[in-house]
Amino acid sequence: MNKIIPVACIFALAVAAGILIGPVQLTPDILYLRIIRVGLGIFAGGILAFCGAVMQGLFGNPLVEPYTLGAASGAALGTAAGMMIASVTSPVFAFLGALGVSFGAYSLARVEGGLLRDRLILAGVIMSFLCSSLVMIILVLGKRELYEVLYLLMGYLGTVVNGQNRIMITIIVILAAGLLAYLYRYYRELDIMSQGLETAVSLGIDIQRFSTRVFFATSLLIGMVVSVVGAIGFVGLIVPHMARMIFGPRHLRNLPASFLLGATFLLFADTLSRTISVYELPVGVVTSLVGVPFFIYLYRAWK
Repeated sequence: MNKIIPVACIFALAVAAGILIGPVQLTPDILYLRIIRVGLGIFAGGILAFCGAVMQGLFGNPLVEPYTLGAASGAALGTAAGMMIASVTSPVFAFLGALGVSFGAYSLARVEGGLLRDRLILAGVIMSFLCSSLVMIILVLGKRELYEVLYLLMGYLGTVVNGQNRIMITIIVILAAGLLAYLYRYYRELDIMSQGLETAVSLGIDIQRFSTRVFFATSLLIGMVVSVVGAIGFVGLIVPHMARMIFGPRHLRNLPASFLLGATFLLFADTLSRTISVYELPVGVVTSLVGVPFFIYLYRAWK
């Protein structure tokens, strides 16, 4: 309990910074937009970090997260395809893209002896590059503005919530809350899976069925996030490690802690992205500047 108090205080500070700090004067209209922006930051950052913690527990690999596994880029590709086909940023297209690319990377990493985790990381990175290139091609051929491409590939919390998309975003948030609760109920299985496949099998876990359920749920969550704010990388990589350092390895505690810390991290990153220069940067630029060195450190330490 004593650990959650400072974390909650830092979260409150991140919310206050997201609302009060910005390049323009705080008027009632700007206040409304920033409150919406903070809400989207909590939604996106919390889900990305939560899914990262789930994936790392599932694979027993500290380098796995929605971005390195290709799910976020696949969701961006699905979103881009939806924008061209149906002229909407449908979460259905994003979900299909995330699910397809995740299973593609998973299939590439499998050999007869099982899943090679180094190959999983490499396959995910390759799929991410491929999807990013395809997103660029689709949107450029569709005569979209360059900023739309950048915000989709790198993330943007400044989505305007209006009468046209308010209902869709509300439904997405409600469904996401249900999926988070569904995944959280598997905290014991994730504790066991993180100890190794042999331990999981010996304790009676159906690995294939369990992995499919988790893949399906996390891909849908990532698709929801990307359809609203774009693909934001490295939140799901950095934050679960912070949660484990503070709250320990058990998923009973570090899953909700990852959600709270993920929201905090993304809110601070977004505040920095819109104050660091005259032009507002995609929030993924800031998360990548922190995440890439962290990834290199983890990779060398894990090897």
